[in-house]
Amino acid sequence: MTESLRVLVAPDSLKGTLTAIEAADAITAGIVDVVPAARIARMPFADGGEGTVDAVIAAGAAARVDRVAGPLGEPVDARWALLGDTAVVEMAAASGIGLVPQTRANALAADTFGTGALLLRAVAAGARRIVLGVGGSATTDGGLGALRALGARAYDGDGEEVRGGGAVLHRIRRIDVAPARAALDGVEIVLCSDVANPFAGPGGAAEVFAPQKGADADGVAALDAGLRSWAQVLDATCGSDLATAGWGGSGGGIAGGLQVAVGATAADGVEVVADALGLDAAIAASDLVVVAEGSLDEQSLLGKAPVGIARHARAAGAPCIAVAGRIAASRDALLAAGIADATSAVEAAGGVDLALAEPARWLRAATVALLERNPGLLHGARD
Repeated sequence: MTESLRVLVAPDSLKGTLTAIEAADAITAGIVDVVPAARIARMPFADGGEGTVDAVIAAGAAARVDRVAGPLGEPVDARWALLGDTAVVEMAAASGIGLVPQTRANALAADTFGTGALLLRAVAAGARRIVLGVGGSATTDGGLGALRALGARAYDGDGEEVRGGGAVLHRIRRIDVAPARAALDGVEIVLCSDVANPFAGPGGAAEVFAPQKGADADGVAALDAGLRSWAQVLDATCGSDLATAGWGGSGGGIAGGLQVAVGATAADGVEVVADALGLDAAIAASDLVVVAEGSLDEQSLLGKAPVGIARHARAAGAPCIAVAGRIAASRDALLAAGIADATSAVEAAGGVDLALAEPARWLRAATVALLERNPGLLHGARD
């Protein structure tokens, strides 16, 4: 091995155990254990959902905190990031499931007003492009709250303004989206999600995700009926076909609502983050790429961060290896995805409980084991 080995460490978070930054620390320590003189570049990563703000701040973005309404109207301090004229906002910071108890009332009442308020704060700060991660929401309001925060107004059959969460969607008969469109004039909204569920109906936002937010069977039925009715209003106003379209169910339907009402676009979160962080340039300057996440499994193979990074590494001719909390995908499947070898903290510790008790220690040990069994990757200076 040589002193010139250049390693890019680009982990996602190991949810529930280590942040992406903490994972990068553990992996870096493991690399130094084996190759003390390695030149290591750290790029904590995310797939457009939770952790994306932290990733871009670690890459040099300015951290911002604004107090906005939480999913049930209580004030919350929501953190977001500004990098040049691009803002990165996580729906979970303002309208997230972690901000409320999981009860049926919350599932029906929670709204996205705070997320819309963060979009306005980003515009006021000079953002002309806003990347919105729509994972981890507590809401099923079809984006009504966010649109109201942006200036849109929804009305019932008597002309009274409608406010609230998913429980009120069925009352809406008309919406004026012009103020929201004016507030975002000249601003690109990019939605990041790995969810392709429809807005409503079978497999839609309410049926699939509302039970995770505390809704019982009656609550799910009410929310789905509300989304269907809301979709009809949006369709009539915006000339769309929202309810059964094969997209839009992310974030309790905020993805569909914002796409139809204000022209937001959906994008692969990994690719958006890769572009924002300069992933390709970092890979070009590296001899080896190390990725990580909590569980390397079948979901990972559908395009989660480690596999997305591995795809970029393979295109650049750089070898990519992975450490994880646990591994459920086959080695052949990982190899086909561009990951040359992988091991886990569970393997290094000899059991799940031990790995969970000291995740950083065993992720570091897994890194050491992976490098030691792949000495051919440690000579650096790839062509």
